[in-house]
Amino acid sequence: MRIFSAIIAFLAGLALVGFGVDRLTAETEETHTVQTEGAEDAPFTVITDDVIDAEDGRDEFTIEAEGEYLIAVGRTYDIEAWLGDAAHNRVTGYEASEDPEQPSRITAEFIDGETDMPDPTDSDLWVSVESAEGETPYRWDTPDEAGDWALLIYREDFEPAPNSITTTETVTFSNEGGVWMIIGGALLVLLSLVLFYWAVGTPRRKRRKADKAAAAAPAAAGAESGHAAEDAEAENGREDQEPQDTANAWVIPGVETGNVPAVETAQPDQPTALAPDTENEGEDQADQVDQDHADQEEADQEEDPDQDPPAPSGADEGRTHKLPSWAQGLRDRLGRGRSPFAAVLAMLLALAAGFGLGGPAYAAADEDAPEQPDPEELEEETEAEAEVETEEVPSEGYSVLLSSQLDRILEDVAQTVAAADEEQDAELLEDRVAGEALEYRELAYRNHDLADTALPNPIGTEVLSAAVSGDPEFPRQAMVIVEEPESESLQILFLEQATAQENYKLTHSTMMAPGTEFPTFSPEQGGISVADPGDAEDENSPARVLSSLSRWFVDDGHDFGEQVSESLYIQALHEYHEELSEAADDTEINFPNPEVDYEDLSAIELPDGTVVLAGSFDMTMEMSPLSDGDTIFLDHDLVVEMVGTDWTTFDTQITSREYVVVQIPPADSEEEIVLIGVDNLIADANIDTPDWFDEY
Repeated sequence: MRIFSAIIAFLAGLALVGFGVDRLTAETEETHTVQTEGAEDAPFTVITDDVIDAEDGRDEFTIEAEGEYLIAVGRTYDIEAWLGDAAHNRVTGYEASEDPEQPSRITAEFIDGETDMPDPTDSDLWVSVESAEGETPYRWDTPDEAGDWALLIYREDFEPAPNSITTTETVTFSNEGGVWMIIGGALLVLLSLVLFYWAVGTPRRKRRKADKAAAAAPAAAGAESGHAAEDAEAENGREDQEPQDTANAWVIPGVETGNVPAVETAQPDQPTALAPDTENEGEDQADQVDQDHADQEEADQEEDPDQDPPAPSGADEGRTHKLPSWAQGLRDRLGRGRSPFAAVLAMLLALAAGFGLGGPAYAAADEDAPEQPDPEELEEETEAEAEVETEEVPSEGYSVLLSSQLDRILEDVAQTVAAADEEQDAELLEDRVAGEALEYRELAYRNHDLADTALPNPIGTEVLSAAVSGDPEFPRQAMVIVEEPESESLQILFLEQATAQENYKLTHSTMMAPGTEFPTFSPEQGGISVADPGDAEDENSPARVLSSLSRWFVDDGHDFGEQVSESLYIQALHEYHEELSEAADDTEINFPNPEVDYEDLSAIELPDGTVVLAGSFDMTMEMSPLSDGDTIFLDHDLVVEMVGTDWTTFDTQITSREYVVVQIPPADSEEEIVLIGVDNLIADANIDTPDWFDEY
C-alpha cells in the first residue's frame, strides 16, 4: 500500500511540476486604453513629446475629435512662443499605473488666457501643417532628432480644439501560480521518495524483528516475567530504528551541542567479528558514545563555571534538547544532512526559493538591511541631475530652421517680390519685405517710373550657403547666399523674424561683390547667433566698422583701407571718382563723409567669431562751379528727371544709397575685413538754386 501511495505521489508531483512550468512560461496579456485627463475647452491644444517613448512602444496615439481640424508640427519652444498668453491645453505626460488592474493615464493641463489670436496656419515656425477630420491615428515621427518637438492642434474658426488623445498599453502578467505548482510538485515528489523508502524498509524490519524474537525465545523462557516485560518494551522502542552495520558504523552527534564526535569505521582489510545481536551492539555503542560525550560536556562545565553555555547551531536553534521520536527517526533517516536524499531536499527548497524571487515579494523588516533611499530625495536628485543635464546642452547646437522651412520661406519671399516687381507696387511687399530691402525696392520702382531704369533682379531660391541663428529668442536672423538664373551675380539676403507671430521678412538684399568668397554653411548647422551691431562710438563695434568703411568709399587715402582686403568694387569706385575729377575742368567735386543708417543694421556671428554685418549709407557727390557762370552738365537720365534740367550753374548734389555686407574677423585675428556684398541706387539729386531762380 505504501509503494502504491509513493507511486501516486510521485506521478502527481511530476504532473504538478509540469503544469507549473507550463503556467510559468505562458504569459497573460491585457490591453488597456489610456485616456487623457485634465483638459478643458480651449482654441488650441499642444501635444509634447513627453507622452512619447519609442523604446516602450509608445509612439502612436489617436486624436479623439469630431469635424475638421489642423495639426501643425514645430519645435516646442516655437509653439510656446507663438501661443504666448493664449488659452490652450497642454498634453504633457504619461503616468504609468502602479496597479496592473488599472490603466495608466495621459495628463493634460489647461492654461487660461487669451482667445482672440491670429490664424497660425501660415506661420514660418511650423515644419508642416496638415488637415485632419474625426478620429485620427497619429504616429510620432519628428522631422529632426535635434531639439524637442510638439504638435499644435486647432480649428480654423477657433472653436474648441480637440483636447484628448488615447493610446493603448499592454500589461503582461507572469502567472505566479506556476511557481507554487512547481514547489508543490517538488514537495510531492519528495514525499513519494519518503514513502518509497519507508515501504522498501518495512519487510526487512519485519524479518529482523522475527529473527530477534526467535533468538530471544530460549533466554526469555528461563527469565523472570519482569525481565520479559522489560525486553518487550525495549524491543518495541527499537522497532523503528535503522540497523547499524558495525563495518561502517557512524555516530549521530547529540542535538544539544551539534558537536560531531569522531567516526569509527572498521578497516576493510581487517575481519570484523559480528555478535549474534549486531543491531543491539551497534545501538549500545552509539548510546555509550553519546553518554561519554554528555559526561565530557558536564565535566567541562564543572571545570569552568563562568563559561557561557554553548550556542545552539543554526540547525538546532529553536529546538528542545530532546527531539520527539518521529523527529529523531526522520533525522536519522536523512543522515543529518549527509545523505543524498537530504541533498536533494535542500536543492528543491533552494529551487523553490529561487522561483519565489520571480514574483512580487514583500520582505520583512530587517534591522541589519541597508537603509533604502527616500523617494523624495531620489526624485530631487534626479531632477537636479536632469536640470544640470539640460543646462549643458547649448541652444546653438542646431539652427531654428530646417532646410525645408528655409526653402519654403525663400519661395514665399520670391513670389511676393515677383508679384510686387510686376506691379511696381511696394505695398505688396509688406508681408515679406521690410527695412532696407523694402527701401531698396521702393527706390527702384520710383527710378524705373522716372527714367525707365532697370528693375532689381528677382530673388533667388537656390540656396548655396545659409547661416541661421540657433537662439530661440527673437528677433532671429538668417543670412543666405542664393543663386537666381537670370542674375549674373549671386545674391546675399538677410532674413529676420521679429516676433513669434510674425513671419520672416527680407531686410537686406545685395549682390555678392566680385572676387569674394564665403564659406558654405548648412541651414541646419549650429553655432550661429544674432550679433549686436553696437554703437559707432565704440572702436571695436560692427557699427564703427561700417562707419569707417563708408569713409573709405569716398577717400581712397583713409587709414581704414589698410584693414580692408582688396576689393574690386571699391577699387573701381575710386578710379571712377578720380576720372570725374579730372574730366570736370570747370567743376569742383567733393565727397563729404557719408551718412550711415544705424537703425536698420543686422549682424550675425559665425561659429569662429566672425561677424557678418549688413547695412547702408548715403554717399553724396557735391559739384560746384569753379567760377560764376561755369556750367555743370548732367548727363544721367535719372538725375535729369529728378532736377528737371541737364545743366546748371549752381551747386549740385547727387546722392546714392550704398547697400553693403561686410565680413568682420574676430578681434584676435590677423585676417582683414572683407566687403562681400554691395549694391547701390541713386536716391536723390538736388540743385541749390536761389530763391529768385525759377527757370528749371
